[in-house]
Amino acid sequence: MELILNRANIVLVAPNHKPDVVSKEWLSQKNILDETPTNFEHRQNRSLVETANYSINVVQQRMTVSAKNYDEKVLSSLQTIANRYIEELPDVSYNAIGFNSNWTIVPTTPSPLKATFVANQSKFDEIFHGNTKYDIGGIVYYVHDIFQVRLIVVPHSDNQIIADFNYHSDIANREQLKERVSWSTKAIEHASDTIRKLLED
Repeated sequence: MELILNRANIVLVAPNHKPDVVSKEWLSQKNILDETPTNFEHRQNRSLVETANYSINVVQQRMTVSAKNYDEKVLSSLQTIANRYIEELPDVSYNAIGFNSNWTIVPTTPSPLKATFVANQSKFDEIFHGNTKYDIGGIVYYVHDIFQVRLIVVPHSDNQIIADFNYHSDIANREQLKERVSWSTKAIEHASDTIRKLLED
């Protein structure tokens, strides 16, 4: 089975982010981003700054820092960027954090989702008129340590599968937020391990 990471980000949720403050110049001056911006949009209600490896998108309700390159160094740097952002805006009242990752799975055997998600395949075959070419997916909600996790698994073209993970944790204070940020790379590792356990032969 081949596993390809398509998206990875950290989302900091708060009612009072300050997109008008978060310009490309501010991010550079505060040493939050040390790469040259390749794209930017700065308005009162939204700030978007992109570099070769990162994207920071800030609106009033959330800040999202995303990887655009999925090597280990870039992925581990997401938490550094998030922590520096948190330090530079002490008046923002954070109430939740999320980690998102999206994966393409290229299985070695056809239709592994049926074996995983269908307990009574003959019933499915009957309902769908004996058509064995139907596809199936699944949604799983579960708790992993301090996070509520939502996993959505759907069939895709050419026998590929898409898996989408969201790790969510409410927070009560900045100390909790900083502790949760440190989980970002562990969440990616946990997602990868979960897919392999779920779908590998």
